[in-house]
Amino acid sequence: MGLGGAARGLQVTIVAANSFEFDSRFLRTAMTLATEGHDVRILGWPGPGLPAREELAPGVMLTRLDIDRRITSGLRPLPTQVRSALARLIGLDPLATVLPPDAPRGIDRVRHLGRRLLEVVANARRVGPWTDAVVVHAAETDVFHAQSLIALPVVRGAAQRLGARFVYDVADYHTEAARLARMPWLVRELVRRRERRWARDASGFLAVSEPVADLVERRFGVERPAVLLNCPPAWRPEESTPPLSDRLRTAAGIEPGRPIILYQGGLSVDRGVEELVAASDESGLRDLGAAIVFMGYGRLQGFVDRAARERPGRLYVLPAVPVQGLLEWTAGADVSFVGQPPRTLNQRLNLPNKLFESLMAGVPVVVSQGNEQCRLTMSEGVGRCVDIDSPDSVAAGILALLTAPESERQRLRQHCRTVALTKYTWDLNADGLRGLYGRLSQATPRRGGRDAPS
Repeated sequence: MGLGGAARGLQVTIVAANSFEFDSRFLRTAMTLATEGHDVRILGWPGPGLPAREELAPGVMLTRLDIDRRITSGLRPLPTQVRSALARLIGLDPLATVLPPDAPRGIDRVRHLGRRLLEVVANARRVGPWTDAVVVHAAETDVFHAQSLIALPVVRGAAQRLGARFVYDVADYHTEAARLARMPWLVRELVRRRERRWARDASGFLAVSEPVADLVERRFGVERPAVLLNCPPAWRPEESTPPLSDRLRTAAGIEPGRPIILYQGGLSVDRGVEELVAASDESGLRDLGAAIVFMGYGRLQGFVDRAARERPGRLYVLPAVPVQGLLEWTAGADVSFVGQPPRTLNQRLNLPNKLFESLMAGVPVVVSQGNEQCRLTMSEGVGRCVDIDSPDSVAAGILALLTAPESERQRLRQHCRTVALTKYTWDLNADGLRGLYGRLSQATPRRGGRDAPS
């Protein structure tokens, strides 16, 4: 489907707060907009060994900006030697771009407060140079697009300077997520108010789930966002049965016949990583000979690597794979552990990529109780909900799927695949995205003496 009527192709710039190696939501968004006739560019962050520019798809060019992401950049304009000394004083690598993953203990709790404060300052002070770089690389933009809180002031500032619009895609409700959700109430309230003020200047919104859309409408006081689920494109749609693959088993070196439990995605705190490791020690999973594979990247990489060394033959670790080939790997699992404890409001409301990717590959899921994932899993009959804080409950949920009669296991895999192909593909859920940009196309004057957006 392309542009029609009075609509015209827009110059769209997506501003990503990552290196764009594994950002499937943004990549699908960019490709959809390009298919709709818009000219799409992506501005991301640099990463080790990654090119400064690359074409991701026809009409979608990625540029990685040279942005100083070191936490010590918050200490500018102090000399480098002074910044390094102060960083070491609070237990921080002077070159670090993220905080250490290990929980602080003893006196380090005091130093951790300093690290967190410096990280907040660095994020705030990065906005100016980041915005400058965006303006230089995207001077012809009609609409900027962001999906993270730290990029929101950047796209807002760039849009104001260039007389453009911007769209805010709430893929996570950041003030109620991760470390920010554990900040003192006053800090979170100040950030929430600033986010609400920035967001109200947006020309349109998207949300990752129905509950998140309701929350944004209520808290921001804006028109309800269009819902854009984190679904993959239809994978091998000509095959109604679940495709078979041994890529995961072969890469991990797992013997034939052993059941495989897969965790794929970010190796981060509060994603269920530690909880799955704890469940792996339960006797039921050990006696069954189940193999647990962690495939991803993130701050808990060291923890997962250590856990695998301590549990040889039971835990396996593989690097993350590109989005385009991910389902081929996922299809080799018997159960997909989505996890994600409901410890923050964001975790209770959102629906992650891995949930829908698992269903598309025909793999039943185990999710945590008390969140939107559990509601969907139960309503669609595609897996089990467990008490994520109980290793026994996690192991029991996995075992219930692995030890069911073979006919029941195959029926469930087929059901997951059918549900995904008929309800949860990207194309079936992207009408809100298409509609939003269609309206912006019709409302945006052609270049050449155009008025500033209202």
